[in-house]
Amino acid sequence: MDKIHYKGWEIVPTVLPTSDSKFTASCDIERANADGVEVFEGATMQFVRDTEDDAITAACEEAIRQIDNIIANPLVRLA
Repeated sequence: MDKIHYKGWEIVPTVLPTSDSKFTASCDIERANADGVEVFEGATMQFVRDTEDDAITAACEEAIRQIDNIIANPLVRLA
């Protein structure tokens, strides 16, 4: 899946089918800085949905919230 640009960050979604004919998705987020690319792996939890698009949408919406939180308070890292 392609990266999604958001406020200077990249959202990197991953989606996989489940054994019960659903889809699970999560996102990493990354940004370029003076030291290279900083990657926050597993920035979102796994979202299981009936369709691939719904799973990706849920994960990406959470990644956007994470990025907004980091921008609002850069001293706070993902927990």
